[in-house]
Amino acid sequence: MSDTHHKPIVSSAHLVSEQSAELSELEYGMIIANHAFQRWMVRCMTATGIAVLSPLDILILHNVNHRERAKKVADTCFNLNIEDTHTVNYSLRKLVKSGLVQNQRKGKETFSKPRTKGKKPVRTTARFVKNA
Repeated sequence: MSDTHHKPIVSSAHLVSEQSAELSELEYGMIIANHAFQRWMVRCMTATGIAVLSPLDILILHNVNHRERAKKVADTCFNLNIEDTHTVNYSLRKLVKSGLVQNQRKGKETFSKPRTKGKKPVRTTARFVKNA
């Protein structure tokens, strides 16, 4: 057998050093897995009849449905580890406009909860997962 040098599969070759090749390979694998997961989420949602949502919109719709309790933007940001609250607010506005989510004010806080139309696709995608 010939002794061949293993060349790492990396996402950013300029960042690789002898000490960090494995970390860069892990990073590259996570990037590929993340994109595959996002495509899968969008395809599952499209199969439910809703084809206009981004991966972030879908995650937020699932989070708003979680435990059937109304949630503040801060709760959703914390649960999904999102630092930019404006991206969550933008997605929630899209979900409200599409009739999947409704907002309600309690004092100074706004809470989001799913409408009936927003519960059905989440239940359907849960069945996809169970039958996968």
